[in-house]
Amino acid sequence: MTFSQRLFERIHQTNSRVCLGIDPRPEAHPLTHPDRFDDDPAQVAKAVVYYFRAIIEATQDLVACYKPQAAFFEALGIPGLIALAQIIADIKARDIPLILDAKRGDIGSTADAYARSYLGDGVFSSDALTVNPYLGSDGLKPFVDIAVKKDRGLFVLVKTSNPGSQDFQDVVTNDGRKLYELVADQINNLAEQTRGEAKYSPIGAVVGATHPLELSALRQRLPHSIFLVPGYGAQGGTATDVAATFDNAGLGAIVNSSRGLTYQSQGDDFAQQAQEATIAMRDALNQAIAGR
Repeated sequence: MTFSQRLFERIHQTNSRVCLGIDPRPEAHPLTHPDRFDDDPAQVAKAVVYYFRAIIEATQDLVACYKPQAAFFEALGIPGLIALAQIIADIKARDIPLILDAKRGDIGSTADAYARSYLGDGVFSSDALTVNPYLGSDGLKPFVDIAVKKDRGLFVLVKTSNPGSQDFQDVVTNDGRKLYELVADQINNLAEQTRGEAKYSPIGAVVGATHPLELSALRQRLPHSIFLVPGYGAQGGTATDVAATFDNAGLGAIVNSSRGLTYQSQGDDFAQQAQEATIAMRDALNQAIAGR
C-alpha cells in the first residue's frame, strides 16, 4: 500500500488523527534524568527507550502514527542513535505508521544519501520523512523519487508553527505571493505529478496549528497533500484551529503533539497520563471535525 493508504486505513481503525511525537527530553522526567545515571549517555539512552516503550504500549490503539524527532536522539550521541533504531523497530513491529522528523534537505548525492537513509530499507527507514525545501527543486527530487519508488511519504516544510517563521516564510515575492505560498504552489505541482488516480499524493506539507488562517487557506491551495500539523497543545494550537484541515471524510491531515502528551507526569504513572492525554486530544479533534 502507499503511505496515504496505510495512514488512512489506520485512521479508520483507530478513529484517531493524533500523531504522537517522540521527543526525548531526559531532564524532563526523574526516570530519565542524567543525574540518575551520573551523566552516562548510554544509561540515559537506555532509560529513554524504556520510557517511550511504555508510552507506545499505552497509546498504540489511540494514535494514527508516531513521529520520533531525530534531533533529540542525536543529542545523546551514538547511544541515542541506537535508541532511535530501537524505537523505530518497536513501532514497525506494531505495524503503525512512522514519520521520522529529521527535516533533511540537501542537493545531489547528499540528498540521495539522506533519502536512502530515512526512506530506504536501513535501520532508520521510516514510512515518511520531514524535509526542508529551501535548497530548491533539485534538493527535493531525490526524496520525491525514492518516496514514490518505495511507497513512502514526504512532509515538506511550508508554514511552520514557530513565531519566527514569519521572518522568511512571510516575505513577499515579486509576484505578490508570500514565500510559503510559493513553496506551497511548488509542492502542489509535485503532488499533482505523483498522485496518480488517488486523491492524495505522497508529497505532504507541514503547516503549523498556530496559524489557523493560513492553515485554512493552504488547505485550499494544497488539495492533494496530507498535512502534518505541529503546534497543537503546548505551542497553543487547538482542535478548533485545525478542524478546517480535514476533508469531508475526516481525512487529509494528522495533528502532532509531543511533550503535551508524553510529559504529563513526574511520577511512575507517566504512561497512563500519556494515554489519558492522547484520548482527550483524539476526542477533541473528532468533536471539532464533526462540529464544523
